[in-house]
Amino acid sequence: MKHPSFAIAGLSLIVCTLGLVTCAADAAPAKPNIILIMADDLGYAALGSYGQRLILTPEIDRMAAAGIRFTDFYAGNTVCVPSRVSMLMGMHPGHAPIRDNFLPHLPDFSGYLEEYPGDLWPPRLPTLGQVMKKAGYQTAQFGKLEAGIPLPRGKMTEHGWDYWFGFRGTGDAFQYYPLELWKNDEKITFKENRPDDIRRPGIVGNQGVYSEDLFLEEVLNFIRRNKGTPFFVYFPTQIPHGRSPKDGDEIQVPDIEPYADREWTHLEKLYAAAITRLDSHVGRIIQELKDQGIDEKTVLLFTSDNGDENSYYKYTKRFGANGPLRGKKRFLYEGGIRVPMIARWPGRIQPAQTSRIPAAGWDIMATLAELAGVARPAHTDGISLVPTLLGHPERQQAREYLYWEYHMGKQQAVRLGRWKGVRFGGTKEPIELYDLDADIGETHNVAEGHPDIVARITAIMEEARANSEFNRFWPLPEHRLNQVKWDKVIFDQLVHGIR
Repeated sequence: MKHPSFAIAGLSLIVCTLGLVTCAADAAPAKPNIILIMADDLGYAALGSYGQRLILTPEIDRMAAAGIRFTDFYAGNTVCVPSRVSMLMGMHPGHAPIRDNFLPHLPDFSGYLEEYPGDLWPPRLPTLGQVMKKAGYQTAQFGKLEAGIPLPRGKMTEHGWDYWFGFRGTGDAFQYYPLELWKNDEKITFKENRPDDIRRPGIVGNQGVYSEDLFLEEVLNFIRRNKGTPFFVYFPTQIPHGRSPKDGDEIQVPDIEPYADREWTHLEKLYAAAITRLDSHVGRIIQELKDQGIDEKTVLLFTSDNGDENSYYKYTKRFGANGPLRGKKRFLYEGGIRVPMIARWPGRIQPAQTSRIPAAGWDIMATLAELAGVARPAHTDGISLVPTLLGHPERQQAREYLYWEYHMGKQQAVRLGRWKGVRFGGTKEPIELYDLDADIGETHNVAEGHPDIVARITAIMEEARANSEFNRFWPLPEHRLNQVKWDKVIFDQLVHGIR
């Protein structure tokens, strides 16, 4: 049984599969500029255009009204590093080289490796930056480095970036007032961010250097410098990721307007203010495109790397940032992986569109390749969404399923049309089955009533990760490993409830 958006769409698809570039050539001009903004831990319903009622996101909402909003778009994984690797390499988590925020296990699951094997990282297959650079684009990345896995000096721009400015690793990006950033291979220090009254509080005021404001100016300057040539900007922002406990648990912002007078907790105000500030940055980018006369030559994409992490505002239910979805970051339920995706391209993407096609972060590589007029790399698991973007759903390439695995808790998940299968702990553990059309909140496990669907999903969970050269680093046990510390965290939350 297949969802209509997965089904083959007639003879036009046959023509399309002969060459994706040719299929949309009547609609897409050569080499539009492309800007991809990826928020960090932004939940599915954290934006007004996705149902948020308290956090103000007027600029992104206008972006959605001017373009297309995807309702069934998924991150590459449920936490930062594997999600970004999946997107940057165009590979689903059964094929991608990185499948957890932690390094791979030791062979007996007694601990973790101390560094990434050379066969895993740095990547040996083409990344998104390399694909776009080869297509003739000036490329730049601002914010988190690649997947957040530190690279040695001299390697930061090697994977497709003409210009790179940001944090060297994931942990570094927990700081909104950093002591250092990297510009290509040069370390930039910020002495003005050393005082304790900048390092500790959440509301910092008009002092120090706020990383997100700095990144915005860098993005705008890159647009100005390259307005006459095709460019690709990847902006993986920190917002709204929290800080590590050793630095204080308050997300940092210069001020908390317009929420200062709300009867909310202090952490809730900080969280909302950070998102609204990011929203204003999106508005600034759009205005710059207009000012430079390249708005209609530029595709702007906005998404998130995984679902909401409500610990940043102490697990309150104030914002309902995952809407009706179950779970959150670190789980392969919908709340951990279904995320916003908005695309805007004036004059090409018709306004006020909504698409229900199931798609995922690993589709971005194939989509951008077609926009750039080049073939998608042979290694990618993704399909191009250009036909959907340009209003030709009848030309949209079909797929049978989406697949994820996440190695904290040894989780697997499959989206098969309207059906969603989830499994925890190992390859012999039972599969939960949900009918997303009737039960988007994944509250009723209907596996017992649909053994044929469960059987197909079981087979997909095996075949989707078969023949991957990286599987030896990411084994799945048959049953739950309750003695593994971080697996136990997942299992305990399943038993006692996901906050």
